Formats: sequence, structure tokens, C-alpha cells
Amino acid sequence: FYLTPRAMSDDADAWRVVSSKSRRAVRGKANKSALAAHAAETNLNADVRAEEESLAPEVIAERVREVVRKVTRAIGDVEDATFTRAAIDCVVNAVRERRRERVVTALVLGLGSPATSAVARMQLAFAILMTRTLKDAFGDDCVRVKARDPCFTLVDEAVLRETCGGEAVAASASRALVLANSGDGDSDGDADEFVMFYMPHCEGDLYESVVRARWSATQLRDLVCVGNTFTTYADRWAAKNVDPSKKRPSHVIAASTIVKSTLIDPGDTFTVQGAFNDTSVHSFDIFDDDAALPDVESSLGEDAVQLCT
Repeated sequence: FYLTPRAMSDDADAWRVVSSKSRRAVRGKANKSALAAHAAETNLNADVRAEEESLAPEVIAERVREVVRKVTRAIGDVEDATFTRAAIDCVVNAVRERRRERVVTALVLGLGSPATSAVARMQLAFAILMTRTLKDAFGDDCVRVKARDPCFTLVDEAVLRETCGGEAVAASASRALVLANSGDGDSDGDADEFVMFYMPHCEGDLYESVVRARWSATQLRDLVCVGNTFTTYADRWAAKNVDPSKKRPSHVIAASTIVKSTLIDPGDTFTVQGAFNDTSVHSFDIFDDDAALPDVESSLGEDAVQLCT
């Protein structure tokens, strides 16, 4: 999958407030070369990892402890938010209706760096609370967390392990999870595994890859995805309010006509703007295996499933 790394620029717990309108304006003005330059500038994981590998283990351990402390504070902030309980219940109910006694893998994509981003810590906090509730509902041994973001550092990966037992996986492993079939009798995937997706504020290409990989009645019925609201993509493309360098997320737009979506923070009330705005729980109530799906206006070609490196 292709994923544009997010900026890693938050200092300590300082929160940079950016309205969704201003963020869209910046993206709309950016051209392809500018986006590439921004990605190169902000995807610091290679340099950071090289620096981390030169440090003594006790220094890394202290860095991890400091980030874990920040994540713990973020958990308290998210837990106290008025929308959190209802949003997590929505996720758990959607999973319960579809898992059929399978082990649940929460695949976290595009989280960003909890070590350097307050928004990423808030989004991780929601994931932690979500997986705790899933474990309460289905059992500790029935829920696991796997994550992929090219900007993860060694500290980030250690924080994932300590805060939620999460495993940072390689691009090939995340791709295999995305491509895994629904677990029906003719599935090529793990029939004992149900993969749900937690994808806060990823690029449209990544959502397109996930939805396209699951483009059948049986697999859409099994799809639970927490991420950018699908109907927003449809609205923006209909209004031509998009970056011209972006590829049309055709399957996402088609899916928006049949998806059941519930906003996580309906009033956009959370203190840290940019953490949960326009983020929804998506699922599909498709009861007929032979149900006709909406027509897709393709623009990505047959090799649209791109690797997140």
C-alpha cells in the first residue's frame, strides 16, 4: 500500500490546532512534487532509527517510558470525551455481528509516530480503549493488535508493545491481512481470523486499496473500518474539491452509497483538533451473497493494491 507519512513535529505535549478547513486548503494547493518533498522531509524514521540504534538500551528505555506516560495521559483524555463510549460500543457491536467466533485482529494503519505526535497519541489511545473493550467482550486470547506505518521508530514500536500488546508488522504482512478473505468456506485466508481496520486519517489510496481488496458481497459484509468518512470522498469528488494529483478512490466512492457509517465525534468536540474529525465506523449490512454491488468508475488500473513501504 502507498501511505504518505504524516508530519512528526509536535513538541512534547504542545498541541497544534489546525482546522479541517485549513488542512483541506493546504492539501488542495499542493502539487505532486510538493507532496513528495513534504513526505521526504517528514518521514524521519530512517534517521531516527539510525540514531536510536546508536543509543544505550537504558536511554531507549527512558524514552519509551516517557512516551508511555504521554499515551497514558492521552488515554485519560479520550476516555473522558463525551463521544468515546458510544463510538467504541459501535465498533464492538459491528465486530460482534461479523466475527463468528474468530480471533479478532485489529489492523492499525497510518497511525503516525506516538513519540512525536500528540494527534497520533490520541488516536492510539482510542485504539487502546477499543481493543480493551473488545477483549472484555470476546476474551484476551481472542483479540490482537498489529500495526503498520513507515514512520514508526524503535521507540514507537516499543510503545505499541507496552501499551496494547501491539506488534509492528512489515509491509508484506499488512498486505496479507488486507488481502485475507472473509473466512468463508472457500477462503484462501485464515478462516479463524477476523480482520478489522483502524485507519485514522490515512490517504485515500489506502482506503481504496482496502475496499477494493474486499470488493464482493461476502467480504464487504465482513468489513469493519474505522477511518475517514467514505461519503466525504464522494462529496469532494462530486464537487471537484480535490487535489488534482490524487487518484479517484473509485471503490470507496461506490461503497459510500451502501455503507453504514457512524461518526466517532459527531460534533467535532474533541480538544485536540485533527484527531477524530470526520472519522467514522464503517460497516455493510449485506445479507445476500449474490447481491449486486454498485458500479465502480475505475481510475486506478488492475494493479491498484499498492504496497505500504
